Parts: sequence; C-alpha cells; structure tokens
Amino acid sequence: MPLSHQFPRRSAMDKDHADSIPISKILDKLQIKPQHIGKSKALYRSPITKEQEASFWVYFKTNSWYDYAIPTGGTLDDFVQRYLKFTGEANTPVDVLRWIGNMANDSRPVAKLATAFVDSKVDRQVLFVKSAEQIRFLGLIKYLEGLSIPVSTARLYAKELKVLNRKSGRTFIAIGTKNENDGYELRNPFFNGSVQPGGITFFRGTNSPSKGLHIFKDIFDFLSILTQLDCQAWEHDTIVLHAHSNAAVTAPYIQHYGYKTMYTWMDNDLGGQRATRVLHGFIRSQPGLVHLKMNRVYEDFLSVNAWHVAWQADKNRLKL
Repeated sequence: MPLSHQFPRRSAMDKDHADSIPISKILDKLQIKPQHIGKSKALYRSPITKEQEASFWVYFKTNSWYDYAIPTGGTLDDFVQRYLKFTGEANTPVDVLRWIGNMANDSRPVAKLATAFVDSKVDRQVLFVKSAEQIRFLGLIKYLEGLSIPVSTARLYAKELKVLNRKSGRTFIAIGTKNENDGYELRNPFFNGSVQPGGITFFRGTNSPSKGLHIFKDIFDFLSILTQLDCQAWEHDTIVLHAHSNAAVTAPYIQHYGYKTMYTWMDNDLGGQRATRVLHGFIRSQPGLVHLKMNRVYEDFLSVNAWHVAWQADKNRLKL
C-alpha cells in the first residue's frame, strides 16, 4: 500500500489527528525495524535511549508505546517529543506536530543517505573491515553534526570504515573506533555494533603518568566532553566502554597504575546504574582511589551526548 494511503493528508495537523497515525508506520519511515512482531504488539530496540536490548513495545490496538528501559510510554505525540529531544531537535508541541505532519505527508525516505548505511542489526561475526580511512563521507559528517561533534575532533579518535557483511554481500559505511582487542566498534545512524573481537578502547592522556582516569560508555560521550572543553585532547587517561556490560573488564587497565581519581560518565538509566556499581565495587578495593560520579552534570538527560546536544542548541539560539 502506498504511503500516501497509509497516512491521510490534511492541510494542518492537530494532536488528535497526530495520535491517530500508527506508531509502527512512523518507526518504519525512520527505518527502525521490529525485533519481534506478534498479533497485538511489536518489540523494538529503543529509539529514545541508548539501550542495546530491545525494550520498546508498540501496541497496535491502542496505538500506544511503552519503553521499559526508562520506563514510560504514551501516544505518538509523546513518543515524537521524546524522540526529537533524544536526537537533539527542537521539541515544543508546535515542533512535534510539524514533524509528524511532515512525516505523514512525505512519502520519501527520511534518510536519503540510508543506502550507504546498514539499516538492521547483523551478526558481528560476518562483518569484515575492507578499509579504514579518515572520515570524509558526507553522511558520516552530517551524523556527527547532529551529535554536535566537530569532524576534526572525531578524526583524531575514529575512522571511516567500509565494512562488508559476508552473509548479505552488502558493504556499508560506519564510524569505527579501534578497541584493545584489535576489533572495531561501529556506529552510524542505523547501526551500533562491532567487528569481532569486541572490547573497550583506551586513550592515553597528554600527561603521563596520569593521575586521573575518565570512563565513558560511548565514544560520542567522550568527544562531547572534549567539545565542551574546546579541546581535542586532555591530560587524563580515558576508557570508552562501548557498552555498559564492558565495565566488568576494566580492572586490568586501572589497578596499579597510580590513578588518584576516577571519573565515571555512565548513562542515566538502569544499565548505567549497574555499570557504575560494578566500577565502584572495584574502586573500593584500590587504596587511595577516589570515585567521582559525573552524572550530576547531565542528570536531566540520558547521556553525556544528549546533554551536550541540548546545550549546544541552547547556545546557538542565544546567538540568534
């Protein structure tokens, strides 16, 4: 069925009309595919958090959603407000209705560059890195711009990877960060995964030996703080987990290195809380090592990058 028939056209969009549009259709236009589909509901990876486990349910009969990672739910209008906020876009009630109206009345794909990216979760064992070069692809640069990260900073810590999916024969492009196991952690607008073997990434600071260690969940969280500080490197050592579950493998990179302070920048969700507890439990076994939880800096946001994007948007508005 053509999208024009799935989304009724009107000259203006009100909240009641907006909430009558199937949430599943909007997710499809965003190229967010369900992990499981039943008769009455579908399960997705969350489009409004950074959780990797599928936690976002869409209920067909009531045209509603619930995300167990937060946890909260609501109508399409509620979802779009959170989605726009999560992606760093203006999210007032007027912005929400305008966005929904544009989506409902536009049959074109949301991401024109989507064919250059992988658009579904794949088994990392079938991925092969064909090349790793400086970030130049316009789609990746636009992706970084949406995250409020300068490409000049990203180029110091990540590469543009062309990755072959041996199973499908497709090649896609992603930002790749090399980990300590000689694998790559991959990110693009439609994929978050790794080329085996996975692992954490360690960046040495400009002052060695460093007395401080920062631990981030995500490479973009780290780059966000560098951007906030208007620098491209800092004196402290840094560990990027890439996944909260990797908190458990950081011990060999921390013990006996003479660190005095460890700063943790985990997400403000259940996964982040668990990772913080794991790290804190290890820190207590290290005499003289102080743990500073940095969540207070971005307590109203899921992640460092979400806070950074909102901060940059406010800063840009003040310049107008």
